[in-house]
Amino acid sequence: MSPGTAAAAYKTLRAQGVVSTDRRRGTRVLPRPSHREFTDTPAPPGALDLQIADPDPALLPDLKKIFGTIRPKSDRYGGSHVDADLAGRMRANFEADGIDGSHLVVLSGAIAAIYRALRACAAPGDKIAVEDPGFNEHHASVRAHGMIPVPVALDDEGMLPQSLASALRGGARAVVLAPRFQSPSGAALTRSRAAALRAVLAEHPEVALLLDDYGSFLADAPYQDCVGKGRVRFLVVRSFNKTIAPDLRVAVAAADAETCDRLRREQWLSDGWVSGYLQRAAAAALASRSVQATLGKARKTYSARRVALLDALADRGIAAQGATGLNVWIPVAGEADVVRGLLERGFCVRAGARYRLRSAPAIRVTITELETERAVELAQALQAVLGERPTGRGP
Repeated sequence: MSPGTAAAAYKTLRAQGVVSTDRRRGTRVLPRPSHREFTDTPAPPGALDLQIADPDPALLPDLKKIFGTIRPKSDRYGGSHVDADLAGRMRANFEADGIDGSHLVVLSGAIAAIYRALRACAAPGDKIAVEDPGFNEHHASVRAHGMIPVPVALDDEGMLPQSLASALRGGARAVVLAPRFQSPSGAALTRSRAAALRAVLAEHPEVALLLDDYGSFLADAPYQDCVGKGRVRFLVVRSFNKTIAPDLRVAVAAADAETCDRLRREQWLSDGWVSGYLQRAAAAALASRSVQATLGKARKTYSARRVALLDALADRGIAAQGATGLNVWIPVAGEADVVRGLLERGFCVRAGARYRLRSAPAIRVTITELETERAVELAQALQAVLGERPTGRGP
């Protein structure tokens, strides 16, 4: 076989995400995107289900009046497909945090934005820096494109600069992170950590930075900028789904001109656009005093529930993370044993395996419907489980 034929074959395989070539380090066959689905254990009667980070229905805004006031006229095929009111309000929302809102795209959710931005900014076989532990859908999106997730360690203040620097030196072409409300650990960038990450990223101006700020409307921590000025490829997405209504299916992303254009073109060829009715409902929710009041109540309630669990765990000497967000991340020796032990005591929680790449075992507890008085019961149950003779078995 001629060298030219071999080179062409490698190029084709690389483009299809079958192999990854790394100069003199050789070529390796990439794993196929995982079809494994982590299934949650159905909560038995009487058990409290703390597995899925669904918002508390009692803390969601009542959208009946919102839908009653929106204009019923349908958009047309030749329209812009971006509601002017929503665009104006979200542009102001982004720019209040120092984010360039010149180019906006409306998508059905934050996951969709990150998934499509990855395809717009990277290629099969590329390395992508991701949080570890990190959102499982981010990891899955990377793998679905035939890309390679590179784990970056984090603490309560977000990605560790030295770990991110290592990933970038290793050839990562893009970075995916949550600036606050991080799942599963609740990490949130502080001003000093964001500055440190900007310094690391400044050494790699060609790297795309994709920020999933899905919980911005509920966040009790301010947005801290790690993008900096002059980054060629970036995206910041904010969603209405977790905060206003899971079935609203509206998110708005601010991005550079090239990324925004690629996302719009792909959207047109797949699902066209996000319904104008839903966009107008999202804009009306931003303008509604009653909706904003409900969000304020939800923000305080979720924070109180999270802190109640963290305090109850700390009182029993159990380490946990949860600086912000809807979850608490608790390191354990054997995930399966702890999940089973808590289930026997009336609490359904998630094993952390789906969120981890190299990080240590843990469980994720969602606090959205964990009343403060039950937080003590959960902490007591966990203390009892951890006090039993461990088997050390993982997921």
